[in-house]
Amino acid sequence: MPHIDLALPLVGSQVPSDHGYPLYAAISRALPGLHGATWLAVHPISGRAFGDGTITLTRGARLRLRMPIDRIGDALPLAGRRLDVEGSALQVGAPTVQVLEPATSVVARLVVIKLTHFAGPSDPDRDAVAGAFSAELQRQLAKLGIAGAAELRARRSIRVAGRRVVGFAVRVSGMTPEQSLRLLEHGVGGKRRMGCGVFQATRGGTDG
Repeated sequence: MPHIDLALPLVGSQVPSDHGYPLYAAISRALPGLHGATWLAVHPISGRAFGDGTITLTRGARLRLRMPIDRIGDALPLAGRRLDVEGSALQVGAPTVQVLEPATSVVARLVVIKLTHFAGPSDPDRDAVAGAFSAELQRQLAKLGIAGAAELRARRSIRVAGRRVVGFAVRVSGMTPEQSLRLLEHGVGGKRRMGCGVFQATRGGTDG
């Protein structure tokens, strides 16, 4: 089933920079039917970041939801709702549908992958974590039939229910159109409903 991005305008002042978990919680409160929806992915909200841990929304801010095209009806009732994201009020407008298009290079702001070998209270060697993360990332890409080159970028994290989960920004390039669409649709890693593992084309849809 083809996937799309459902883009709903947002009117508000700001949201926390680390808003993946509270945003999904707000969506689930507004539409309980979306709670636990395995077919749903939620893009991070873009805006102007400040050093105080907030993002100021710009005029074109959108809540973008990635989903199979036959699930649009499940999310349409979000239009007109008000979301409370940790005290930040966001008014949701009428959506538009954005078709996913292939790109030779795609990026995800944050990918999180569970690495069982590094579970525990100690702080493992960062290079070892990056190596294990890269290996598991390549395994998941291969499982999707994607042969592109994966690059780990900035180390980032997300707070989920009071627990800090660490991952990396990821760029994947050198794919066929079919492979890039597959990655856009399925993503990699976990917590896609909280903004993780959701890819989009790099600027211009090309490498660089």
